[in-house]
Amino acid sequence: MLLNMLLQSLSFQELLTIMLSALGCGLLIGLERERHKNNNNEQSFAGLRSFTITALLGASCFLLHLYIGVIGTVAVSLFCVYSLFQQKQDIGSTTELAFLMTYIIGAICVWNISLAAGMAVLLTIILMGKQTLHQFAGKTIQSYELRDGLLLLALILIALPVMPNKSLWGTVLNPYIILKLLILILIVQSMAHVAKRILSNDKALILSALASGFVSSTATIASLGMQVRSGQASAKLNAGAGLISCIATLLQLLLIVLGVSVEWFKFLLIPSLVGIGILCIAAGFLIYRTPQADNSMSINEIQEIDSRMFSIKEAVIIAVSLTLIQAGIYGANLLLGDSGLILGTFLASLFEVHAAVAGVVIQGNPHNLTLIYAVMIGLAAHAVSKSINSFVTGGGKFFLYFAPSQILHMLGLIFIFLSLK
Repeated sequence: MLLNMLLQSLSFQELLTIMLSALGCGLLIGLERERHKNNNNEQSFAGLRSFTITALLGASCFLLHLYIGVIGTVAVSLFCVYSLFQQKQDIGSTTELAFLMTYIIGAICVWNISLAAGMAVLLTIILMGKQTLHQFAGKTIQSYELRDGLLLLALILIALPVMPNKSLWGTVLNPYIILKLLILILIVQSMAHVAKRILSNDKALILSALASGFVSSTATIASLGMQVRSGQASAKLNAGAGLISCIATLLQLLLIVLGVSVEWFKFLLIPSLVGIGILCIAAGFLIYRTPQADNSMSINEIQEIDSRMFSIKEAVIIAVSLTLIQAGIYGANLLLGDSGLILGTFLASLFEVHAAVAGVVIQGNPHNLTLIYAVMIGLAAHAVSKSINSFVTGGGKFFLYFAPSQILHMLGLIFIFLSLK
């Protein structure tokens, strides 16, 4: 009834728009199927004209009446089934399913032209990507990557939604947050694995470290350090990647501050750019001055080392360590009491500098010296915390490559910061 009322209220121009949209969707999908048929010299029950007609048929049937549209859907489905039974060679159902989908897309034009157009483009992309998708599924992706990917999806889609989101002690020891942190670390490791598969090792490290730094620079440095400790990576190369992740920290800090206070963003912009410049120089020196033997591996060597996309054991160790750090900071706050803004910022920055600085800048403008000192102490504490993290996870050699540049860039940032106040 509602559909009939809707159709009766449509003007001729609106009806024409619907039919032209269905025509365009059918032509797009049909053109791809026609080219596929001609390029592969295959016999097919439908081509350019048939797909165009079925899209128009879908729109026309549902414009007439809902029941006619449903009957048309059944008829087209039976037609596709009949075609499947008539195939004598290369049994496949892609064209038949695409034909039925084209009818449905034509019907969707009656209600939402944008959605129908998007579905038509998506369907065409899927049809065109036959060889790429088959190559990816059959040769590119490995069995262990499929297994690990399914495990990661299970954690995200099944375990995380049912995990209780309630802190067990004050604001810390939240099972949901702990599992979320574990998932983020696994994503960091997976991104590094994928980058290593598609890029040379040094470029893979730069890309994955920068992207991972936006998730958690602290977790990224811990993962890189544990790779060095286990002998799977060069200390110099991974230290450079750790510094790249610190660039992401400063970029994310600027974005967060911009959302809180434009005045603070302007104040922090130049010091942050100076810090980013120092990190880029140091990271470039460490990565590109590493001997070729350390940062270049063949595909076979990469596949031998990468028996898994990620290490659950390493991820659990990092997640538990960071959780204990949070609990320790919270316990220190309870023990010492409310010791003021600076102490709170210092403690919070040991783990997460973005939230700490955002909590400071929201309380006033950059003309407040107390706030300025709180931000500086927070940034310095975070730099020291990352340096300690590098020593604990990666050992002395990783620390010596990473910590000096980490401390230097923060000192440069603070020096510019003080000169502007």
